Amino acid sequence: MAGRSSHEIDILNGPILKKYFLFIIPLALGNILQLLFNAADVIVVGRFAGAGALAAVGSTTALVNLYIQIFIGLSTGVNIQTAGAYATGNHDKVSRIVHASMGLSLMCGIATLIFALITVRPLLILTSTPDDILDMTCLYMYIYCIGLPASVVYNFGSAILRSIGDTKRPMYYLIAAGIVNLVLNIISVVCLGMGVAGVAIATTVSNFISAILVLQALIREDSALKLNLRKLSLDRRITKDIMTLGVPIAVQNSLYSIPNIMIQSSINTFGSIVVAGNAASQSIEGFQIAFLTSNGIAAATFTAQHVSARKFKRADKVMRTILICAVIISLSMGITFSIFRAPLLSLYNKDPEVIAIGSRRLVIMVMTDFLDAIMSIFSNTLRGYGKSIQPTLITLIFVCGFRMIWIIVLLPFFNFFEFVLLAWPVSWILSIIVLVIYFTHVRAGFPREDLG
Repeated sequence: MAGRSSHEIDILNGPILKKYFLFIIPLALGNILQLLFNAADVIVVGRFAGAGALAAVGSTTALVNLYIQIFIGLSTGVNIQTAGAYATGNHDKVSRIVHASMGLSLMCGIATLIFALITVRPLLILTSTPDDILDMTCLYMYIYCIGLPASVVYNFGSAILRSIGDTKRPMYYLIAAGIVNLVLNIISVVCLGMGVAGVAIATTVSNFISAILVLQALIREDSALKLNLRKLSLDRRITKDIMTLGVPIAVQNSLYSIPNIMIQSSINTFGSIVVAGNAASQSIEGFQIAFLTSNGIAAATFTAQHVSARKFKRADKVMRTILICAVIISLSMGITFSIFRAPLLSLYNKDPEVIAIGSRRLVIMVMTDFLDAIMSIFSNTLRGYGKSIQPTLITLIFVCGFRMIWIIVLLPFFNFFEFVLLAWPVSWILSIIVLVIYFTHVRAGFPREDLG
């Protein structure tokens, strides 16, 4: 079996900016194309099933993100472990990581499915989901949850591919799954009138398709990444290493979602029209967030490889490159979305009230999301240096804790829509300040020059 993959990007050598774009463009495009298909979900249900169905699907955003962020957190541990082993040429360890990771993904997927099915309705009630859309929302979530194991498998498998710079194949798989999702949406909602159930079925089927495609890629791989289903395991040491890195991120992401669920709960109290406008705006913001998420993955992957190869000076250049590019592109997208907010929002629903609410949210969020990018890059760069718990604690305190204080203590005195939204940018600023201070301390403990 060959050690190196024909799909690899040589992250450690050559122009950094070029390698950054080779890595991030397919990754960001894959996420954005997936969001285009997801936006089609919301557009189809909003235009053909009404504002109530739009609100029902939109009100699940925070809860769905809770599950997804847990998967992303655990898969980040897989990504960092695989990238480090691959950079040092330890192909036997890479193979053991691949098989332990995919075994772990199956176990986590089944456990998440059981937990989700038990907790869906209580959580939706807890978050003040309006009574007039509660049953539709529960129906959507029950069907959606069936696809959670497939989502875990896809995230773990794509994390393995991305650890060597291969972001193209995960993009292709998302495109294929998204096309199926779109076709099923049109058939189930427009033709068959199935409403939120149709959208949920389409999403679940597409999740399984993306999982099958990434498994096939690993099985057919001709490098150390090759997967043999008969060798799936839970290697104790490898699993411990993955969990040591991944669990703090998953805990951070899940707890990160708690104040966001509280925020969603606060927004739900303003009524279904506000929930619908908020949902439409969130869908548009998702395109910007997809890019920001891609930068966090790039920071973790690039840093892990460079630190393992002891190329510390080049690692500094990597971080600066990612930071500058992320801020420029995020602000450019924010300005564009702000200018064209009315026609963009009208794609989701023609109700002037829904568009007005969506516009109020959109401007605040898209013009401050670059702060989220900065926070993510510093957090993931630290994880590339092997520091996983500390950025998690910083985020929990200065993002999660602060937002909970904002909602519980301050919102009763300033109970209006925009004040709820300001919890995001203010918490990002606080977190960035502390992360920069801690990163400076960590970086001082490593050599300034390349030793690899």
